[in-house]
Amino acid sequence: MKLLGIDVNRSTNEYLVEKHDGDVAVRVSLSEIAGISKPEVERIICEQPFQDVTDFYLRARPSRRTLEKLALVGALDAVAGIEGEAAVHNRSDLLVKIRQLAAKAAPKLDANQLSFDLKNLDQLPVGNAPISKEMELESELAITKMDITRHQIEKFQQMLDEMGVVRAGELIGIRSNTEVLVAGVRVATQTPPMRSGKRVVFISLDDGTGLADATFFDEAQRRCSNLLFQNKLLLISGKTRRTGVRGVSVLAENAWDLRQLWQQWQQRAS
Repeated sequence: MKLLGIDVNRSTNEYLVEKHDGDVAVRVSLSEIAGISKPEVERIICEQPFQDVTDFYLRARPSRRTLEKLALVGALDAVAGIEGEAAVHNRSDLLVKIRQLAAKAAPKLDANQLSFDLKNLDQLPVGNAPISKEMELESELAITKMDITRHQIEKFQQMLDEMGVVRAGELIGIRSNTEVLVAGVRVATQTPPMRSGKRVVFISLDDGTGLADATFFDEAQRRCSNLLFQNKLLLISGKTRRTGVRGVSVLAENAWDLRQLWQQWQQRAS
């Protein structure tokens, strides 16, 4: 099921199910923004919908830090009119506009005052270099602890394809005892007590197509024990092992830091 990013006109304090491109998707909650306060969330929900960025700033009254975080994760893209490749402005332009707005405290609006057109106050500056997709993803991870718009592993996909790395969703179709490479984000590490007294490490990697489970016994641990508990992005080599009718795991032989491999691959490519 697809995850939809935070949107100040659509998100609430809960995850919502929405129709998206003819399918069902889940809209991420405003509460996933690190550091956002409960009153800020409540004001955003109460004041929805917003016409533009200035309207949002004046009526939702977020702190400058919250406003910048919302901009960095794309929560203001729709109200700022910067969605899609044809957009004239970008998130860098939006951040400059936000700094201009936040230079002074937002005035409290009188409920009895006449409404007025804010469009002339909401012109975004132009000419600022756009934020790279990698920086957008890093901001998303730092602010929400999730990769919502794109998976972290996509950055490395060309290198992984050249190396013949198998995706987690493909493991079910591979015969037992086949040598494979799997890669992904380490989402779980377990070292349960064993009767033998020897430590066994179980690693689960998420690559966007599913989970690849790898088991490290003594010899494999000696080769790469420094990586198993420290690194989030891993490449693991090993042999497939059937664990059931629909179950496949990898009996690991070695592991590498995916970021280091990426840097080496880029250097060779250049």
